[in-house]
Formats: sequence, C-alpha cells, structure tokens
Amino acid sequence: MPNEKQNGNGASSKLGYEPQDVSGKSIVVTGGTTGIGRATAMLLVSKGARVLIFGRGEQELNDALNEIKGVGGGEIYGLTADSSTPEGVRQVFQEADRRLGGVDILVNNAALGAGSILDSDYPEWQTVIGTNLLGYMACCKEAVGRMKKKGVGHIVNVGSMSAKVREAGSDVYVATKSGIEGFTDSLAKQVNNDGIRMTLIEPGLVGTDMTAENTPPPEQPQKEEAQEMLKAVEIAECILYCLTQPKLCDVALVQIRPTKQII
Repeated sequence: MPNEKQNGNGASSKLGYEPQDVSGKSIVVTGGTTGIGRATAMLLVSKGARVLIFGRGEQELNDALNEIKGVGGGEIYGLTADSSTPEGVRQVFQEADRRLGGVDILVNNAALGAGSILDSDYPEWQTVIGTNLLGYMACCKEAVGRMKKKGVGHIVNVGSMSAKVREAGSDVYVATKSGIEGFTDSLAKQVNNDGIRMTLIEPGLVGTDMTAENTPPPEQPQKEEAQEMLKAVEIAECILYCLTQPKLCDVALVQIRPTKQII
C-alpha cells in the first residue's frame, strides 16, 4: 500500500494507515549470503536498516557483502557461522550485540534442501533438521531474550509450501517445514504479550541455489517467465511488507506461490 509520500495527497494518512519503517532497525538475517536471505538483506539495507548476515561459506559471504554494500542506505555486516550448532548461533548473536547493539528483527531463513529417508541416512537427517528446525528454534530463543528487554520485536520465519503440499520424495524436508509451521504458531501465542510479533512466510517454488538441482540456474529465467517460479526478490518484498505493517496489524501467515504453480 502506498504511503503518504508516494501518493502525494496524504490519502493513507487521512485513512489512519501508519506503516512502520525499517530504517535504523537492527536486523539479523540467517542464511543471508545466498538466495532469499541475500535478496532480503539487500532490500532491507536499501531501506536504511542495519543488517547482520551469516552463512557457512566465506566466498558466498564476501560476495554478498560486496554486492549489498553497493546499494547504500543502511549498514551491512557479516560472518561465517553454522546455525545448526549452539556455538554457531551464540556467535551470531554475540556479533549482533557488538555490531548492532541488539536485535529488533530476526529473519530466519537458513535452510537446506532434502529428499526422502529412503534415499539418505541418519547423519544427513541430523544435518538438515539441525539447520532447518533446531537452528530456527535456537535463533528465536536468542532473539526473543533480547526483544523482551525492549518490549518489542518482530520475527519472520521463512517456511515452505511443502508443509502444505507434502510432496512425495521430500519427506525429510517436509518434516522440517511442517515443524516450522507448528513451532511458529505456538511460539507466537507465547511471545505476543511481550510485544513480539511473529510471521510465517511459506513460499512456493523460488529460483535459488536450493532449487538448482532440479531446475538449473540457466533454466530458471524461463520458469519465471512462464510464471512457474518466483524470484528471490519477490519473497524479500513480501518480508518487507510484513515488517512495515502498522503496529495494530499482525501478519501471521503468508502463502506466496508462482501464478502457474497449482497447489
């Protein structure tokens, strides 16, 4: 929805619509070095936010930092860390305290793709669940502890439409994304009285490194043109929308999918 500056006639203000601003906010984006996380960090920095990203790969981190610094506006910081480990999560939030002075917003996005238990083994399940579910939980705990002291905060958990579709051959991934769905809904009820809002965003098919195995990057533009695949920036814009809604508005769940992806 346009704000007063955009429409030029103050219609939104007259209607009582007062969007929030992410400018100056301290934001942690997990998995912020590639895909949706990277697009989200870039968009938030362009709006004046102070953002900390992290990922497992140093090359991807450096590439992301160099690209995001070029957009100007806010501030961008980063480190290599693994959200599937308690040590990695603690390291991230200690860096957030040092660089950002705390956390106003958490965007939980770091995730790994996975297939079926029939095609993998226990160590692989542990890695995926540790990243896709336990990592989200651990980051939420760290963020909530900081937000409660301020009496305000917002957590966005990026899930997946796989929690709804439950496609065959993806039961490990589906299990984690279904877990995120239930976890977000339950925790939101507990932290609501602390002034903390929670949003679950469940995208359909998005052109990222995670989907590259089934849809190689050279083929993704054709899928996007055919409205069968979303771009990462479209999920980033959805996240920004949820973060900037008025204080009286709580966007609990968004399911967003390509127009031609019938679910």
